[in-house]
Amino acid sequence: MAPRIAVGQVVKRKAVIVKPDDTVHRIARILSRNKVGSAVVVKDDEIVGIITDRDILDKVVAKGRDPKDVKVEEVMTKNPVTIEDDYEVQDAIDRMMDKGIRRLLVTRLGKPIGFVTAADLLAALNTYATEADEAAEEEPEPEADVYGICELCGQYGSLYKVYIEGGEKWICESCKDSLNL
Repeated sequence: MAPRIAVGQVVKRKAVIVKPDDTVHRIARILSRNKVGSAVVVKDDEIVGIITDRDILDKVVAKGRDPKDVKVEEVMTKNPVTIEDDYEVQDAIDRMMDKGIRRLLVTRLGKPIGFVTAADLLAALNTYATEADEAAEEEPEPEADVYGICELCGQYGSLYKVYIEGGEKWICESCKDSLNL
């Protein structure tokens, strides 16, 4: 079962906001300066698309178009797939797999806050699993019930390991209670 981690906890790349009438050249510089691979295209406070470094390469550079003459709205991905920040990581993974995408725009109340990638989501799950393993290692395993003859009174029953006078002894619950251990 996947851990319950909110997508908003995993966002590492804050949303860079651009306009549809910006040039691809300007956006490429913004992406480079911010060291991100994508930006959210917003018009009148509404998300209308995203533009990625891949869009710029495939739709502008590879086709020999001049980035100074191409507007973002011509090459952006319209109606991007989004997920609210309070959804779980597993929901984000499912959505990415279902849509065949590598980035997911994370929103809060419909406003862009950032992006997550498949690698971000897997890293979050891995970190959670590692922390859970470490926590499990710290919890002492309960001792199995041991039955036998009490070394103090000779009665047969459930035994407890105790240390008396520097030595290890197996005693019954009655003897343990009488010794106030």
